[in-house]
Amino acid sequence: MFPNWTFTETDKEHIKQMEDFIPGDLFDSHAHIYKIDNLNLADFNFLNDGPKEVTVKIWHDYLSEKIGRDRIKGGLFCPYFADNCDIQKSNDFLIEQITYSPNYRGLILVSPQSNKEYIDKCLHNKQIIGFKIYNVMGKQKQIQQTSIKSFFPDWLWVIADSLGLVVFLDIVENKTLANEDNRKYIIEKCRKYPNLKLVLKNAAVGFNIENTIKSLNALRGLENIWFDISVICEASAIKVILMEFGPEKLLWGTDFPISEIRGKSVSFGDSFLLLDSHTVKAKKINYKFKPLLVFVEAIKALKDASDDFGLKKEDIRKIFYENALKLIGQKITSNNTQDLYENAKIKIPGGTQLLSKRPELMAPKQWPAYFSEARGCEIWDLDGRHYYDMSTNGIGSCLLGFNDPDIKRAVIRRINLGSMCTLNPPEEVYLADKLIEIHDWADQARFTRTGGEAAAVAIRIARATTDRSIIAICGYHGWHDWYLAANLGESDELRGHLLPGLEPLGVPRELRGTTIAFRYNKKDEFKEILEKYGTKIAAVIMEPCRYNDPEQGFLEYIREETKKHGILLIFDEITIGWRLYFGGAHLKFGVNPDIAIYAKALGNGYPIGAIIGTKEAMEGANSSFISSTYWTEGIGPSAALAVIEKMNKVDVPKHIAIIGDKVMQYWKFFASKHGLPVIVENGYPCLAHFKFDHEFSEELRTLYTQLMLERGFLAGTVIYPTLAHNEEIVDLYGKAIDDVFGNIAYFLSKGIVKEKLKGPVAQSGFKRLT
Repeated sequence: MFPNWTFTETDKEHIKQMEDFIPGDLFDSHAHIYKIDNLNLADFNFLNDGPKEVTVKIWHDYLSEKIGRDRIKGGLFCPYFADNCDIQKSNDFLIEQITYSPNYRGLILVSPQSNKEYIDKCLHNKQIIGFKIYNVMGKQKQIQQTSIKSFFPDWLWVIADSLGLVVFLDIVENKTLANEDNRKYIIEKCRKYPNLKLVLKNAAVGFNIENTIKSLNALRGLENIWFDISVICEASAIKVILMEFGPEKLLWGTDFPISEIRGKSVSFGDSFLLLDSHTVKAKKINYKFKPLLVFVEAIKALKDASDDFGLKKEDIRKIFYENALKLIGQKITSNNTQDLYENAKIKIPGGTQLLSKRPELMAPKQWPAYFSEARGCEIWDLDGRHYYDMSTNGIGSCLLGFNDPDIKRAVIRRINLGSMCTLNPPEEVYLADKLIEIHDWADQARFTRTGGEAAAVAIRIARATTDRSIIAICGYHGWHDWYLAANLGESDELRGHLLPGLEPLGVPRELRGTTIAFRYNKKDEFKEILEKYGTKIAAVIMEPCRYNDPEQGFLEYIREETKKHGILLIFDEITIGWRLYFGGAHLKFGVNPDIAIYAKALGNGYPIGAIIGTKEAMEGANSSFISSTYWTEGIGPSAALAVIEKMNKVDVPKHIAIIGDKVMQYWKFFASKHGLPVIVENGYPCLAHFKFDHEFSEELRTLYTQLMLERGFLAGTVIYPTLAHNEEIVDLYGKAIDDVFGNIAYFLSKGIVKEKLKGPVAQSGFKRLT
């Protein structure tokens, strides 16, 4: 009923159905070779039904029968462990076998009782790249209570770290990684010994899905951890790893000969159960039941998880092949990130869709233009390099962090139900209700999908409502013609002078004089505009604040004068909104506009823009033609509703103020320590920033970014903290600031700053009025 060590027609049929899924190159990251005589097995063991000597050829033959000989490119082998096995003989047999191919690597068995000289002798073989440790090697008698430290002592961690070894770790104690002690121990050791490569065997013994779900998030940020997913037969366990670590950390393997068992491992309570001939009574099963090999069940689970997650063929290839090559130290050289940007500059005018995301503004030819994965405040580029984002975190759009699970859940629900059709999404009405509830001065709402659109719509509404044309601005409000008209100057010779970096080419000269600028806190400048244009002004649009609170009475003055002259006041909360205060900065100051606009953080990475206002101010929206197809899709409003719900529960402004303040303190302290000419302005921590007060300020800014990239941080002179940043990550950044500032101080003292740059000096951005 359950014949092991056989490949049946049913197995073949299922493998054939997955032919297109299984890539052309495979590396088995987890396979055992052994002699039965070295294992000293008890009479009852499924191994006794198989070959008495499992060589690399036997492994290759069994695997070839299932997936074809040409696919197999290599393997990572270790001895099979049994309670009474002869470890030295098992290791010697392993070393003998892996010499048959340069594509084979080995892990020796070690225990706390292992002889250090013997381990050193084994490691002199270049194909031995690490060791495997089992929980049963510990001193505790009850296997289910075996702590990691009891079978993986410090001296083995030290050896592995000093040589950059691969370590396969078996965890059993109390719910595996769901056990807090296990998690803390692994996190502590992986940080203390960053050069070793820790592979958590069988997805951290993730046969129990609940244990896996509860634990993996805590391990994020550990770059020296991988997950062996051999014989994992439930897709959910694999999907959890994908959600937290992406495809870069998964290793396909067979766990041969476990792969030759006919059965399936399943979650069972807070543990797991292997359904095989010893746990299932054949007589009680329907005669049509045809169980598969664990090998087949595991690939089916991986395929289901991959399909559900939406992995592409290149992701699948990484799991089956490329990740293993990186693990064993075979370099896969690539410069995909920079190469793609060079191509982009040819195919895409300007290289990117957003000026602020151009690498030239940070560190030309060094700053990564593209990401493959983003979670929390972590980013991976196209070459697999990992960074903590200590810069703008999606240009301020991801206030909760990248790929926030709560927001993603709401978005996935809408996608699964359909995000676009002939009818309208109800979420836009729910979102209007929610925004009006938060802002009791507002009565109505319209929605776009970007901040620039929201500003343009607000201006259109204001002009339609007042039947006036001139707009007074104070701040940055996007790329549309109405705004860039302010930069046309009084003549062609003065174009671009008011707002350097925002070139108004393409904006009709006829719009000259329709948008007038005044600077923040300058009542006299605003008064001059009122005196000159008076009743011709449709609206004043301004950021209620940027880096600091307004001067006493400034916003109140603007509010009073606009009301007096029949001018609509629009507050642009696109950047500062939700970041400084829930609902927007104007609520903090107690000054209500006629219209307010939102985007960025409102969607936390999903496109949504909002225009809210009083019924009287929004009147023009009823008659002016303001319409766009993709303003009616459902993803943006669904994301925004989830964002507001989460921010209503968590004090996000308080958290990011703490994070931002801590970064500012590090800048100040280490600048003083190293005698650097750094000015950290005492503005809002939620938009913390500093500058180099030096004639080579741009060179120093570029060098700072360059050195931070080398240390795994995306960083410039500005940080937009997020809910995903924590003090631990900030402390890592603090250590890097100390190191980088020290290097820069030394380069300055030697007069070699320019020589230390590995690329051109960064370009400047654009000037703001706030």
